[in-house]
Amino acid sequence: MSIVTFYLKLLCFFIWIFLVSALYLIVAIFTKQRSTIFAKTVNCLGKGILPIAGIKLNIEGTQYLTAEHPCVVLGNHQSALDVAIFGAMCPPNTVGIGKKEIAMIPLFGWLFKYSGGILIDRKNKRKAISQIDEAVQAVINQRVSIGILPEGTRNRLGKGLLPFKKGAFHLAIAAQVPLVPIVVAEFGVLVNFEKKILKRGTINVRVLPPISTKGMTESQTGELTEKTYQLMLSALNEIKSVVH
Repeated sequence: MSIVTFYLKLLCFFIWIFLVSALYLIVAIFTKQRSTIFAKTVNCLGKGILPIAGIKLNIEGTQYLTAEHPCVVLGNHQSALDVAIFGAMCPPNTVGIGKKEIAMIPLFGWLFKYSGGILIDRKNKRKAISQIDEAVQAVINQRVSIGILPEGTRNRLGKGLLPFKKGAFHLAIAAQVPLVPIVVAEFGVLVNFEKKILKRGTINVRVLPPISTKGMTESQTGELTEKTYQLMLSALNEIKSVVH
């Protein structure tokens, strides 16, 4: 792909993100059902960005993504394209958790904040715990699902998984809701913005069966974290190829 085509696609991404974010930001300001706005926004973003990029998803286990019962949805973090990939699969009534710096991004960051997204101050542990508690209450009282990338940062090597932070697992145990892990195959050969790579192809995705937290206590957070990590790593190794 020529460098001109790469930048044209990138321009189309930004135009689409601007239009969708502007539209849903206006809607979010004037509605009380903000959690539905978050899911609709990222779904719309994903279903627009992926075709522009020439990316298709081969998804296994879609039956585990349901809006019937709240859960904590987990995913591995490789690239800025993750927003589009997970967004295209986002169940209704789901909100995301992200670092507070997201709110500084014009339009999309503002929308993240005003559509029910929960922002975490990772540099202030006490404040971060309070914000996780806010997410727990949202799950319990508003019956929303929460989407989290437990690695906490992009895995720029594109190999395996980075160590998981425990916030998502504290949240799931405190709210007594299941974890639903989503594993996306390594796709650096198709998409790498730093190297200006943007090729057509199909990315394999696997949604794993829900992991119950019923009856678990906070003392079992480490055990749950390790169990989930190993399940996701095993699945990632099984689906690591992409289809060009």
